[in-house]
Amino acid sequence: MTSSSQPILTTADIDWSTVLPDAVRVFDWSSKGRLLAIAADGSALVGGPERITAPMTPDPRDAIWLGERALAVVDPVVGLVTAGLNCGQPLPFWGACRVGTHGGRTVISGDGRLAVLGHSGINRVPEVIWTGVGVTHACVHVGGAMWALGGTNGLALIDVALGCVDTRVELSGVIAIAARGDAGRLVASDLAGAIHVFELSDLDSGVELTGYCDPVRLLAMSPDHRRVIAAAADELTHWAISDSGCVADEPTSIVVHDSTITALESSDSGFLATGDESGVVYVWSPLLAEHPVVRLQLDGEVTALAWSRDGTRLAIGSVSGELVVADVRAGALA
Repeated sequence: MTSSSQPILTTADIDWSTVLPDAVRVFDWSSKGRLLAIAADGSALVGGPERITAPMTPDPRDAIWLGERALAVVDPVVGLVTAGLNCGQPLPFWGACRVGTHGGRTVISGDGRLAVLGHSGINRVPEVIWTGVGVTHACVHVGGAMWALGGTNGLALIDVALGCVDTRVELSGVIAIAARGDAGRLVASDLAGAIHVFELSDLDSGVELTGYCDPVRLLAMSPDHRRVIAAAADELTHWAISDSGCVADEPTSIVVHDSTITALESSDSGFLATGDESGVVYVWSPLLAEHPVVRLQLDGEVTALAWSRDGTRLAIGSVSGELVVADVRAGALA
């Protein structure tokens, strides 16, 4: 077989790696491909391995880029800590656990509340919306001015432009949400071990997917919104969804990891990454969903995964503080 006819395999080549002072807790990629990584001690990597800051906050829970030169970190006691916005003091917000941004608004979710701020006015008093979902575990932008929140008392859609709850659904403790706003579809998992598939236009009727022994804490939805992907223990399951919204009666189940899956992240290009407590990371192709196409090994439990916005780079963090950035090249043969 000549070299021109050899199959081209998907590859993941390590671009760079470093070690943070504590376990890697959260990642965010900017629109221009700058990486933000926050460790459990509050220290941050900003842009590259040579730029690691002193601890910013004692117990970081979430972090995002605000543009290219500013960032925000949430802490349940301190509140919102920002850098690059000339704000000398944190914004107090007791119980803060999730932060997100879209359309010039920044939202902070916490204990039954959602705070909404503008980027340029980050140090002013925020608008506070009472959500009714209790302690928030998940906060996802679902399109326009709408955000979905999941917590101990259920699921809610919040219109941050109007400053009110649009719809609320009582569920037994929502712990994860995945959504594709362009498809008008949302999935949420609860503490009872069920996954709920909703159309955003009608949260009052949805499909419940059951059969999990434990709560599903890791959820994803494929870019074409035709698959719900869930990880529980060492098993990865795919639920197919038709164009009309009908969900398959049974999922495709895959067991490849030898230990519990601890991280799951899908890219807009269709690739999926999973990591486990033994440090193994697999990359899965949308063309060959039942077999991983790449395997990487870290030195400890995988605590965070994040795809760059163009889907070509994967950031991987471990409990030991090891941080790896890999370039993923899609091959003709997945």
